[in-house]
Amino acid sequence: MKKLFVLIVCISTLSNIYSQSNYSDYFEGKRTYCPKPTDERSLKIFDLGIECIHRNQRLGAAFDFFAEVIEKDNNFCDAYFWAGYTLRLSNMNKEAVIFFAAADSLAQNKSLEFKQNLATTSMLVGADKYARKKFVEITEYFPYSPDGYYGIALTSTILGDIDYGLENIHIAEKMHYKPNVDAQFLKAVLLTLNGKYKESLDYYDKLQNRFSKNDYFNGHFALSLYEVAILNDDKKMLKRAKRHYGMVKNKNQLSEELKTRFE
Repeated sequence: MKKLFVLIVCISTLSNIYSQSNYSDYFEGKRTYCPKPTDERSLKIFDLGIECIHRNQRLGAAFDFFAEVIEKDNNFCDAYFWAGYTLRLSNMNKEAVIFFAAADSLAQNKSLEFKQNLATTSMLVGADKYARKKFVEITEYFPYSPDGYYGIALTSTILGDIDYGLENIHIAEKMHYKPNVDAQFLKAVLLTLNGKYKESLDYYDKLQNRFSKNDYFNGHFALSLYEVAILNDDKKMLKRAKRHYGMVKNKNQLSEELKTRFE
């Protein structure tokens, strides 16, 4: 169940992260982190590969372009990154991690984009401890970015250090200029997992219109409602908890501990 939650949040993160203005110049191909090769063909096909990605066309050809550039200059970290990026777009996440790791190593902690992609894609393939390491590095080398703190909180749902996750999601939440629904969703779940049921309800109430069809959301919202209702002998809230539990379509995604409250 936690893996499913991570998958949902990772996909959301990956789909939104590059729309931020401070990343646009890199993803438009306007700069590199490592020196470009000097031969004319490498420069031409490197740009062609990025153009293919922008058009979401001929991704296989784009990968071949970047691979050729790497063969000629195996220190060009940006070619490794873009090769990994084409693989991720092609749902070849395990292979993408290899290229992202090479790019990150060669860039020597200069690129936020490299670490973000490496950490998030590592989570998608189950390399959770490695992902955590990279998210921690983001907080060290790019402390102005909320993504490292957000990622630490996300990995805590798997690694089990929920207090550490709450500490970091709180930092990430404060760094956003406006409320971020994905961060709030994650914080609500972390509060539930940490037994802070009453505190979590403020977040669930704000988010229920946005995530009303999400099984993970409804299941944990139901659990927090249930625990608070039992504590306060609130029959109305208990009825509401059961209603949200009934909205969960695939109850196999829920933990046995959660299901025992209602079945």
